[in-house]
Amino acid sequence: GDCVWFGNRVIVTGNVTIGEGAIIAAGAVVCKDVPPLAIVGGNPAKVIKYRDKEHYYRLKAEGSFN
Repeated sequence: GDCVWFGNRVIVTGNVTIGEGAIIAAGAVVCKDVPPLAIVGGNPAKVIKYRDKEHYYRLKAEGSFN
């Protein structure tokens, strides 16, 4: 998806979809789809928490991610 952030040394296996606005922590191994606005980390990567939806879409509308 758009506006995804990856930390250093992230591994993403094949056929995995990363949702819009997701953040992948450094060193994560992503084996399953990541939902939009999720913050994931670990091996295998698991959802730690979710970003604030209203804040994210406000920043996106302002063009802060360009």
